Amino acid sequence: MPVASERAYFDTASTGLVPDYVYEGVRRYMDDRYLRAGDSIWQYPDESVGTLGMMARSKQALADMLHCSADAIAFGQSSTQMFTLVTEGIEYSSDDNVVAIDKGWIGNRFAWQKKEDEGLEVRYAQPVDGALTVESITDLCDVHTRAVTVNLVESKTGYRMDITELGKFCREKGILLFVDAVQAAGVLEINIEESGIDFLVGNDYKWMMNFCGTGYAYIGSKVKDLIVHWGAGWMSDSDRFNTAKSRLTLREDAGRFEIGYPNADGIYGLGLAAMQYNLLGSKEIEAYVMGLADYFRERVSQTPGISIKYDFPENNRSQIVIAELGPDLSDITTESLRSAGIDLQVPDTGSTRCVRFSFHYYNNREDIDRFFEALRRTGA
Repeated sequence: MPVASERAYFDTASTGLVPDYVYEGVRRYMDDRYLRAGDSIWQYPDESVGTLGMMARSKQALADMLHCSADAIAFGQSSTQMFTLVTEGIEYSSDDNVVAIDKGWIGNRFAWQKKEDEGLEVRYAQPVDGALTVESITDLCDVHTRAVTVNLVESKTGYRMDITELGKFCREKGILLFVDAVQAAGVLEINIEESGIDFLVGNDYKWMMNFCGTGYAYIGSKVKDLIVHWGAGWMSDSDRFNTAKSRLTLREDAGRFEIGYPNADGIYGLGLAAMQYNLLGSKEIEAYVMGLADYFRERVSQTPGISIKYDFPENNRSQIVIAELGPDLSDITTESLRSAGIDLQVPDTGSTRCVRFSFHYYNNREDIDRFFEALRRTGA
């Protein structure tokens, strides 16, 4: 990653860096289409495959990463678009309610607000100092609660939901559990089967280190059977590319929700990133990025003028940490940090400014030290 070798990059929660193996793979595809024409052949160390074979490999890599069945993975244009499978695709009765998160990521929140405007009762759990306990969610549930929907890691605070405890409650009560894993998948360990997650979405361009334009979803068996299939195409068919067929036969797996030709290069890059994640090891990656977050907190505790905004319990911490810059660090700006070789978005106004640090496995302690050296020079 050329950027990571030259700069301290802390903006992955917004947009991640692209590794060489993704860049080279996607470039091969573009070159083939441009210079040779026709469909691309997708290259792997052991063999080259066609587009459907590539999609199958990418689904298997994501399934291994998330601990679920590859048949339950579907691709789309974004995580938000895939999330509408459960907001728009499931029929909710007038007695149903859904428990969501107030002040959570706007993509999913807006989707539920649309349903709320159409008559669905949506109950919003309220964070307290950035924290959102399982109890604050379960206390809103009753016999009419159809689903609970949460972000595994909150984008604005870095709060990490205790998804296993929440999943246990939902299973016991027969409530569906929908999870947005955009700010977690790729660096934090996720086990769909153990957590009891019924539906999960993710994207490609943050922690999965791909180019923008590809989303994916895990669609559990209970949810798959509930979704009203409002559209279909040749990719939805059980016998893809069989143009001689006269009638559609919907696929049994989650591929039934893939309607037309996919963003193939995006799926390829996403699959390569998932393969690399599996190769490095989920436990090892999580331990590494959480170690960086801990080191950052340690450096903050030793440095005047900066503090940690949210002091969550250890099991609710993530690789995203929010820090506050006090008035003595008013000279620290996005531009001043960039001139020091640091990529970090700093608000322009406010006596106390909240800054979001996000740590990926392409970061290291030297990146963090570079930031605090910039603070020291400002203080001097």
